[in-house]
This record gives sequence, structure tokens and C-alpha cells, in this order.
Amino acid sequence: MNKRTSLIAISLLAALQCGADSLRTASAMPSETGQKTIYEDWSDSNRDRSMPVKIYLPKQIDHPLPVVIFSHGLGGSREAAPYLGNYWADHGYIGVFIQHPGSDDSFWKPSIAAGGPIRKEALIPKFRQQLTDPVHAINRAQDVHFVIDKLTELDKGKGALAGKIDLNSIAIAGHSFGSWTALTASGQTMVTPAGKKIVSGDPRIKAAIYLSPTAAKKGSDLNVVYGDIKIPGMHFTGTKDVSPVNDTTAEDRRIAYDHISKSDQYLVILDNADHMVFGAGRRRIAPGHDDANQQAIVQEVSTKFLDAYIKHDKTALEWLRGSGAKTELTGKGTYEFKLANAST
Repeated sequence: MNKRTSLIAISLLAALQCGADSLRTASAMPSETGQKTIYEDWSDSNRDRSMPVKIYLPKQIDHPLPVVIFSHGLGGSREAAPYLGNYWADHGYIGVFIQHPGSDDSFWKPSIAAGGPIRKEALIPKFRQQLTDPVHAINRAQDVHFVIDKLTELDKGKGALAGKIDLNSIAIAGHSFGSWTALTASGQTMVTPAGKKIVSGDPRIKAAIYLSPTAAKKGSDLNVVYGDIKIPGMHFTGTKDVSPVNDTTAEDRRIAYDHISKSDQYLVILDNADHMVFGAGRRRIAPGHDDANQQAIVQEVSTKFLDAYIKHDKTALEWLRGSGAKTELTGKGTYEFKLANAST
């Protein structure tokens, strides 16, 4: 088994280990740090689509709180990146981790669970097939709109989230294919195979976090693709952040950052960080992986970003633009930022 195949196998096995959790619905349980997590399945009757969600709630909610919507990568689930869900909840955010039917673990999990092979030849075609189907991309964009509509409904209802959501303070985050979801929700222009341009940005979203940002299709006019993104963004990648499915290189991960110009953008490149560290369902127990320290950086920097642009914390903004973030990344990676229509 080569290195790339091993990477995929590890991610799939991690997802399988988390699979039992995804079967729970409408139940609440305490997290390791004391918050509650709620599992529910939301139904979008307009699209005849059921969407599993995992909601991270702070220990105590005595006033409406901001929300971070999280979109998983290709073949993932609502169990992606719990290190972020728990950390954000511990710092005053409600995390809504959504699962996208069709581009989630449903296209590979049954065959693996039945004893199918974990080989490059068996798995790569399944993943590539999903990527080439534009229906999944369109569904993901619509999923985000539905989730915000649902949160609006729940905030006005009588359930666990009633009166607890600050609907004017919504951010989105995503890993890999989920970062594409986040970019699209931020205003990225999508071009279908037939050449039709689709813009699915949601004005209710105020800031975005892109983990392993996807690059636009080769040959695209990047100024058109990213020209309508007008909300602040935080980009995370690593020097080993190559795609386990397609030909995306680590250098490609900064393309979105380089071409978004109408809003403040920040970029963190972690030394030796690979693709899976950012969206891992759990930390990998394997030599050569520094997940704990790298995920701790993502936790801190992403939360400072949210505090600055969602909670409008001036101290957090100064940390991002001053010596705080650069000091944090010293010896661990590189850090850049640029302000809207200005050079740093």
C-alpha cells in the first residue's frame, strides 16, 4: 500500500470508527469538556432530502450566541473535526456540523463495512466519481441555505435552540470539499460543465474559515470565480496538503486566498501538515503526525478570527494583524494577511 492509499485508508477507518455516533438522533450527551452535543436529522421537504447534523452547545447559554456551520470533506460525515466543534463551543459558539447526503460516507461505507477492499484501485474511482457529479456541488450549496433557514425556525420555536441563536452572527467553515461549500456560501461563482455560472452566496453569512481550500477548475478566470466574495476569510493549509483524490498540490491551496480581494483574508500554512490533520474525526495514532499541536494552532487562530469578525472583538483583531498570530506560528509555519483592496 503506497503513501497516498494509506492516507485514504486511515481517513476511511477513522470515519468507520465514528460511524456508530452518526446513528444517534435527537439525543443530547455531554462532551469531554462539558458541553452538550445534540444529534438530529433535519428534513428539507422542498428537496425531499434528510440531513443529519451534530450540534455543539456551550455549557451555559444565557443569551443568543453566534453560530459556526461546518461542512465536511468528500466521503465524510457530521463527525468531522470534533476538535473544532468542542473548542468553539467552549469559547461561546454554537457549532452546527452538517452531513451532506450523497457526498458523505454513504457512497463508500457500505462496501467497506461488508468487507470490501481498502485499496487504491477500489476506493479512488468511488471518490472521483462523486467529484465529477455536479449534483453534489449544487446540493451542498443548497444545504447551507436550508440549514440557516432551519436555524431561523428553531430559534423561534420551543426546542433546545429556542432563543439561543444570534442570527446576525453566522459563520461558515469547511474542510476540503467542505471548503468548496464554504467558498460557495461566501459568494464563489460556480461554473457547471455546460458553462452556466451559478452564484450561491448567502448574505446571512458574515465570515468564513477554509480548511484545505479547494482550487478552482483549471483554466477558470479566477477573478470571476472569486470576485463576488465580500466577507472576511481565514485559510488553513499545510506544506504537505496534497489531495488524496485528485491532482491538487499544496501550492494550489492558496489560490483562493491570492485571488479574493474585496474582503480581509488571512492565510496559515503549517509546516509538514497534511490533508487529514485539518478535518480528522479524531487524532491519528501514527508516527510522524503532529496532529495535536497542529490542531491546537487551528483552534486558537480560527477562534481569534471568529472573535474578531463575528463578535467584533478589537483585541482579537489586533492579535490577528499584530505580532500575536505571527509569534504563534514562529517555527511552526507561515502567516500572511491582506486587507480589502490594500496590501499588508
